[in-house]
Amino acid sequence: MTRARCVHCGLPVIAAGRAPGEDLFCCYGCALASRIVGRQGEEGARAWRILQLGIGALLAMNVMMIALLLYTGAVEPQAAPVFRWLMLGLSAPAMVILGYPFARGAAGEIARRRLSLDTLIAVGSFTAFGASAASTIRGEGHVYFDTATMLLVLVTVGKLVEATAKTRAGRLLRGLETLLPAKALRIEAGGPRETAVRDLRPGDRLQVRPGERFAADGRILEGATVIEEAAFTGESRPRHAGPGDAVMAGTVNGAAAVVIHVERVGEDLLLSRIIDMVGEARQRASPSERIAERAAAVFVPAVLVLAAAGGLAWFMAAGAEQAGLAALAVLVVACPCALGIATPLATALAIGRAAREGALVRGGDVMERIGEVATVFLDKTGTVTAGRPSVKRVEAFGPQTSADEILTYLAGLESAGEHSLARAIVGEARRRGLPAAAVDQVRIVAGQGAAGRVTVGGVMREVVAGSESFVQPAGGPSHAALDGDTAVLVAWDGETRGRVLLADAVRPEAREAVRRLHAAGVRTVLVSGDTLEAARAVAAQVGIERVEAPRRPDEKIAAIRAAAATGKVVAMVGDGINDAPALAAAHVGIALAAGTDLARQAGNVVLVSDRLTQIPWLVALSRQTRRTIRQNLAWAFGYNAVALAAAAAGWLHPLLAAVAMVVSSLTVLGNSLRLQRFQGEQELPVR
Repeated sequence: MTRARCVHCGLPVIAAGRAPGEDLFCCYGCALASRIVGRQGEEGARAWRILQLGIGALLAMNVMMIALLLYTGAVEPQAAPVFRWLMLGLSAPAMVILGYPFARGAAGEIARRRLSLDTLIAVGSFTAFGASAASTIRGEGHVYFDTATMLLVLVTVGKLVEATAKTRAGRLLRGLETLLPAKALRIEAGGPRETAVRDLRPGDRLQVRPGERFAADGRILEGATVIEEAAFTGESRPRHAGPGDAVMAGTVNGAAAVVIHVERVGEDLLLSRIIDMVGEARQRASPSERIAERAAAVFVPAVLVLAAAGGLAWFMAAGAEQAGLAALAVLVVACPCALGIATPLATALAIGRAAREGALVRGGDVMERIGEVATVFLDKTGTVTAGRPSVKRVEAFGPQTSADEILTYLAGLESAGEHSLARAIVGEARRRGLPAAAVDQVRIVAGQGAAGRVTVGGVMREVVAGSESFVQPAGGPSHAALDGDTAVLVAWDGETRGRVLLADAVRPEAREAVRRLHAAGVRTVLVSGDTLEAARAVAAQVGIERVEAPRRPDEKIAAIRAAAATGKVVAMVGDGINDAPALAAAHVGIALAAGTDLARQAGNVVLVSDRLTQIPWLVALSRQTRRTIRQNLAWAFGYNAVALAAAAAGWLHPLLAAVAMVVSSLTVLGNSLRLQRFQGEQELPVR
């Protein structure tokens, strides 16, 4: 099954079963809007389509004015037939201009053996027009040209408003796609040379001047600058960056020229994955949306049956004229546009609102579930802490081994890893000017340590490094770190040679994020592969209630599953390879964008900005979205129940039914649009 883009709003659609070259739309609202206002960028076609709508509306308004003259008795009886023929002449082109899209849509759905909202609109409007035309030709009976044409005008305007709101969600995709520059300055033997971005490869060096956008993901080699990342993180303040700091494609270099080392290009860019995730989110229906879809599937046939039954009852009681009015009012008022947009519009706007703040949510089902989270498990290193540990000191356990030798062999082994501790160890070895090491046959055990053959100056050793339980057998002397430091033990030749102590500062926003979660009634658990002492020290700093440490990746999964077995929704927040299984096991996996690719792929929420305060903000947004959906559904179901009863009872004129139907859709639309203004600081109620 292939995916393409809606030609009107730009959101992804499934292209299965479509003929090559056929226009694709994500919904009928966009199809109708596209036919009226044209595709994006086609200004001439757009002007012509708007002119069509204007002509149709003008004709319908003239029909309405003549109908008012007839209703009020301002026209002499002998002149009434002339005015009826005039209304027929004005209504016919209006029906062609405005009614054709609905008739075409209804015919297509019937061909697929389905009944849709188009069926109700087409049947209602064309029935009213056909009955009125027959009365005009016979010269007797009532005419409803005004109802037939104004119904199409009102529904068309409502569809346009709906499609415009959905287009706002689609703008995010188009806006992100324009962030990547077309060309970059690649540094070659002869100096910087302008190169197409599609020709860049990992390992290239790029020169980025002030005011230019970065063309690839990578790290700064030379220079210091500030980087504008608001389009990705929602953070208005620029970030200071220097040698070794990561940069993302699409962000803006603000202060000085820098040279970067390219790490990812093309589809591997974080920007590309963001675009894919936002597009994927539009394809995943939420539980509320699935309920609404199932309800709509039985709604249309039920309405047709009700219209027929009501018409028959009124025909037997009051004659054909009243029967026609009642049946027509049922068809008109029953259009469940409000029901159709109640959930998808709210979730689409919420996902777009979250994306503007740098939080990517993979689908409406995830957006709804976040608000149900009862317990949040947080990884320690790189999640609650800043993920930029530094080496405090290197300790040798015997005089036969030096601290530099321990760090040299450990750095050689860790050069095969990508964890933040590994990067800190390798960086410290380079800072001290220690000799480079060759490494092979590396075996990495996520969350515990690594082993491999390391060769330095022609001397090869089988090195084992990691946690105490991984490096040395049970019963040996304890080398646990104190004061919350992380200890990496190093051993070779069957003997523990020393340890490297690292410290990692707690993220400045971590305590506030935990406080807000607690205020919302969400429990917190710190889960870490580090020692219990180190984990407890970090938990105490930020106010986390419970600590699970030391825990291997499989033990993290077991802890999450045990919490989920109570029937509560569980979330996991992490950034490393060892977090990926736990992220996938949780109901809601929240990955930090600065983490590994595997962690980002495992999470169904990605925090591009890495700000932990976005977690309680997302909980608040999700709860507000759920409330909005419930309000929309309650209004849509309640409105249709009351309106259908009134129409079947003959208390509702078809024209008033058309107005009521549009007002219902606009009410749902207005209620959903409030999510675009969601702030969250003051909107985090306890469930």
